[in-house]
Amino acid sequence: MILLIDLDGTLVDTAHERFKPMKDGEINTDPSLIPVFNGAEDFIRNLISLGHKPVIVSDSVSKYVNPIVKKYFNIPSISLAYKPNTKITEDFLNQQGFNLGNRDEVLVLGDTWLDIELGRAFGFRTILTQFYTASSVSEKDGIGKTWNHLKSGPTYVVKSYKEILEILENPIDSLWAAESFIHGGVSNRSIRLNELNQKGVHTIFRSLGRQEEGECDRYGIASYYKEFNREDRNPDNIEKLAKVVKKYITSIQEAAPNMEWDYFTYVSDKASTIPPNKMKFLFEKIDLNIPKHQLIQWKDIVDGSIRDRPNYKKRREFIANNLFVSTNISLEKKSIIVIDDQFTTGGTAYEVVNMLRKNGASNILFITLFFMTSLVYSNKNCSKCGKAMQIKIRKSDGNRFYSCTPPKYKGNGCGHAESYD
Repeated sequence: MILLIDLDGTLVDTAHERFKPMKDGEINTDPSLIPVFNGAEDFIRNLISLGHKPVIVSDSVSKYVNPIVKKYFNIPSISLAYKPNTKITEDFLNQQGFNLGNRDEVLVLGDTWLDIELGRAFGFRTILTQFYTASSVSEKDGIGKTWNHLKSGPTYVVKSYKEILEILENPIDSLWAAESFIHGGVSNRSIRLNELNQKGVHTIFRSLGRQEEGECDRYGIASYYKEFNREDRNPDNIEKLAKVVKKYITSIQEAAPNMEWDYFTYVSDKASTIPPNKMKFLFEKIDLNIPKHQLIQWKDIVDGSIRDRPNYKKRREFIANNLFVSTNISLEKKSIIVIDDQFTTGGTAYEVVNMLRKNGASNILFITLFFMTSLVYSNKNCSKCGKAMQIKIRKSDGNRFYSCTPPKYKGNGCGHAESYD
């Protein structure tokens, strides 16, 4: 396995802005003054002893990177990589004789969206490391922008080197719950979107798989999302998604046996949604020992769509005006699990939680099947106009293709499409 490993924030604890003059080459670097994460040197030694090939990929200058690498790690390194651009990294690896042909044999590790988007542009699996708490926000490095890092769509998220070694040993079982199940693994991992605790009342937002945009590793499940929204969807795949939800919720119950969930519900589809009642169809197939009720419904007549709303604020306004909570059942001090299809901006999730709260609900677990990641362009340019192409998934059959996406579909291309191998 080839591991492309970020330096700052992943191996050395240099996210703080005081290290910036060294990273930029404005002052010389004394490597003895660089704080190395506890366990980082052993981690690199473990990788090598297991037969892996670690390479450091850094955006910092060589006069900063080289002394640190020489003193602590003694492995190949790339400076001024300009992530997420792939050219410098690819050229270096080719010169060193690394074989990048098998995408499953390369992993990209780093603490920011720059690292994740580099990996996704290659089509490699990625690991987002969370080894520190940012003290400030950096536009250049992306440090401190936690949501951006998660939204970039990492294959895995870790808080220790031990977890990385576990991923290398059991990659399928370490995937997000839905992705692992679909690929034959067993996992209860979920994408931790947010967690709030107000006076002992918990609100938890989780997602079970990535609905990736553009280039990505092969484990994202955008094809399942596309099929879920088709009229000719495969019932077996709906059964799979229902089993994933049941398995995940059961794991939550087993982890906290003293926590009692009063109701299990779902965010219904609008009357005009095509195909109709897809969430109801899924909901009815999820067999749990929790009372099931349709608590959240759309008004009979809804003007427009949430997808037409340009931002989070407008989406929440749309939800607040068109969605309502049933008053047939008292929710006072009730703990509720909600299932929905997708988390994009969070407008639906947060507004639904707000509505349930106004009706007296206490603990709320909001789960989505899919988490919409940010768009990452592929390395392929259009043969017609030369612009970067996006990898899209055809809704009709779930197959991928290259698209020079035109303005009609929120792109800036000419509309040309090519097959994806």
